[in-house]
Amino acid sequence: MAGLDIAKRSVRGSLILFIGNFGATAISAITLILIARLLGPTDYGVYSLALVTPGLLQLFLGLGVSTSVIRYAAFYNSSGKPEEARRFAINAIYFVLLTGVVLTCISFFLAGTLSSLLLHRSDLTGYVQLASLAILGYAALLTMTSATLGWSWMSLSSVSTVTQTVVKLALSPLLILAGLGITGALVGHLVSYIVAGVLGTSVFYFAKLRGSTGGGRFVGDVKEMLRFGLPLYTGGLISGLAVYYATIILASIANNTVFGYYQAASNFIAPITLVASALYNSLFPAFASVDGSGGSVQVAFKSAYKFVAFLLTPIIFFIVSTSSLLIQLFYGASYLGSVSYLELLALAYIPIAFGYSVHTAFFTGLGKPRLAMYVYLGGALTLLISAPLLAIEYGLGVDGLILANFLSYLAAWIVGTVLAKRNMNATLDMRANAAILLVSVISYLGTVLASGAHLSMALTFLLDLIVFLGLFLTLAPLSGAVNKVDVETMEYTFKDLRALNFIVGPLLWYERLVLSVRNRSTQDHRATNPPP
Repeated sequence: MAGLDIAKRSVRGSLILFIGNFGATAISAITLILIARLLGPTDYGVYSLALVTPGLLQLFLGLGVSTSVIRYAAFYNSSGKPEEARRFAINAIYFVLLTGVVLTCISFFLAGTLSSLLLHRSDLTGYVQLASLAILGYAALLTMTSATLGWSWMSLSSVSTVTQTVVKLALSPLLILAGLGITGALVGHLVSYIVAGVLGTSVFYFAKLRGSTGGGRFVGDVKEMLRFGLPLYTGGLISGLAVYYATIILASIANNTVFGYYQAASNFIAPITLVASALYNSLFPAFASVDGSGGSVQVAFKSAYKFVAFLLTPIIFFIVSTSSLLIQLFYGASYLGSVSYLELLALAYIPIAFGYSVHTAFFTGLGKPRLAMYVYLGGALTLLISAPLLAIEYGLGVDGLILANFLSYLAAWIVGTVLAKRNMNATLDMRANAAILLVSVISYLGTVLASGAHLSMALTFLLDLIVFLGLFLTLAPLSGAVNKVDVETMEYTFKDLRALNFIVGPLLWYERLVLSVRNRSTQDHRATNPPP
């Protein structure tokens, strides 16, 4: 597989997942805004707290098998052994669903104890029990979306994710308006996961797995997937536990209203996390396929790294520049307490924008999950130490927790960068990434100046968007953040995606125009100022 084809597959897969996840994010954002507005900050805080314990237990789903199945399905499909891929996929589904049943029971029957111990709120027991029923649906959705990536069936993964958000949008606000309040919001949440999980798994089974029974190799296949997935899973588990540890600290130092403010701000970070997840999920099987076919990954690694930074860094700085507008436009004046949290949370994700997810996909896709585990461990240990130190010991509260999150992402990024260079001689384009950061900062400053205009909030937001995009798209090629090869790779990638190319095509044309003007200017300068 040629380097450009690898890059095309990586970016193309990312884009398909991105389109689906972007749609899901938009729908989810609308849903959460409606829920938050209908419930108010205090009840929205209670709703968010009720999801903490089931979310914590969901970290134990599959014990890494849901990740391993991506590797085995992609590897055997690219090696010409589809029967092996089907067998591993169906056994993975059985195992993850089994763990889902066990965790659902634990969460439901121990809801009172866990609510008291972890959240210091025994009055949440009924709400937590209700939210627990979503675990089984989440298990089905998780294993299905993972397995489909091994067949590069990005569209089904995306459609299933969108289905979950659409069902929640249809049910939760309606049930709240019907007078069910927090209970109605939680019912919509759990039904959405059950519907999406069942439908998605059924479609995948009948399309790819029908007739396969696991070949009587359930125990053996699960053991093999556990051996591969446990090192990566262990790191991810510790990282996830550290995040929930920080959430538990937040629950202990903040009242329900402040927790609602924090959660409202966190909702605006969803585009960053979902895009990063889409990039990881498409790069993982791409790297695994390269390993199976004996190809080179250097071009794909560097291209993917730059692509992640180019896509996510401007999103972060645009969120920071428009944080107050975003909160007031979508949540209302009652949520103004969320503004400072949103600004800090967005900045805390800068290491993720600079390729944190690329490292783990690279290591795991090439069969080195232990290295990915070290990346997760570096971030988790940093968070475990810094969260209580900054939030409680130094009295920084919520701001201290956000700073601890930034330090954990930064530590994980440093570990991944060092390991990639030392073990696989894989490097990123530091000059281009630094240029992307600089251009994003300049675009942010331009947006801040534009916000001084005396316009309505909606018009100010539109003006900010135009100014930010105009500055970023102009300065990116001028600064070297984007070059001719990058534009050609994008054009090669998008040419088969006609619907998306209708939007992206003019942007790429503009990038090429700026590059040509820059090159012409450089040539003229050299002609008039020849070297001595």
